[in-house]
Amino acid sequence: MSDRGAAWTVPLWLDRATAWTWRLLVLTAGVLVLLWLVGHLQIVLLPVLVALLFTALLGPVQRWLRRLHVPALVAVWIVLVLGAALLGTTGWLLYTTVGDEFAGGEQWEEVRDEVRLWLETGPADLSVEEIDDLEERTVEALSSGIGNIGIGRARAVIEVVGAAFLTLTLFFFFLKDGPSMWSWSMSRVSSQRRDVVDRMGTAAFSALGSYMRGVAITGVVDGVLIGVGLVIIGVPLVMPLVVITVLAAFFPIVGATLAGALAALVALVTNGPGDALAVVALTFVVQQVEGDVILPIIMRRQVRLHPAVILTSLAAGGALAGVTGAFVAVPMAAMVAAASTVARETARSGSIVVAPRSGGFEAAAHDD
Repeated sequence: MSDRGAAWTVPLWLDRATAWTWRLLVLTAGVLVLLWLVGHLQIVLLPVLVALLFTALLGPVQRWLRRLHVPALVAVWIVLVLGAALLGTTGWLLYTTVGDEFAGGEQWEEVRDEVRLWLETGPADLSVEEIDDLEERTVEALSSGIGNIGIGRARAVIEVVGAAFLTLTLFFFFLKDGPSMWSWSMSRVSSQRRDVVDRMGTAAFSALGSYMRGVAITGVVDGVLIGVGLVIIGVPLVMPLVVITVLAAFFPIVGATLAGALAALVALVTNGPGDALAVVALTFVVQQVEGDVILPIIMRRQVRLHPAVILTSLAAGGALAGVTGAFVAVPMAAMVAAASTVARETARSGSIVVAPRSGGFEAAAHDD
């Protein structure tokens, strides 16, 4: 090669940087297309994910019934009715506690009066006219938002009803035919990769079940501890705050923080800064007990996700599909983490261990 040709040779570092750059560009484009598809197909994808969550949560009940020699179809219907009853009871509790007390209860009126007094005599130092104007504009903003939602109310109702029906239908079939559906899926995978994919699916579904049951138990324990503490401190609206605390457990880190902040705000405007600080301390202690005692016991087999991964998952899920997206984001991340762990261990060992032939839904049942 001539000296002139050697001078125009691309340096090795530039060649490698270019190779990495175009691969990253292709990968970014693929991720953007995937996010676009998820955003447009969320009305279908979300019912699938929610049905998977309920299957992982209530699947052990079905298997327990089968061990009692209950016919398979009867066990499925019992679990389906149990799931519907669980959702209905949760909605009824929210309506009768949160709805009634916040909509027209005397305690809410007292809180409203305390807020107005704090705005008038506190650091804000607002006049009565300014407070009235602020309250009026807030009500108008909320009414305007509700009115905008009402424009597409018919379509929204149809979508919600359709999504709920699809979720229940998929929940039924996942319970009834989950193992056969998984076996059919594995039959479409090449024989060289079938075993590792089977083990990845088994690990992912097992992690999902452990996560859902662990979060449910943790939420109940947190709610009881917070409720007892609020009663001792003397904070009003205890039952609504307990219900919110239980539901907030399904939104790790963010949910507990928001529930504690709401309880502290109620204590601040009703009982004063002393009780508000006591509620903050109570929330901190409960979170420490949860992180150091409850979670290690309940989720000892669960994939532990880094807080950065949890926050990123919540943000991405919320951006794509609102509250429902945030609800399913973290358990989906736990599934991906469990499956990737199996794939990494397989690649590291350089060998494939034959998994149980049932795999997925059925193999995960033996872990419970």
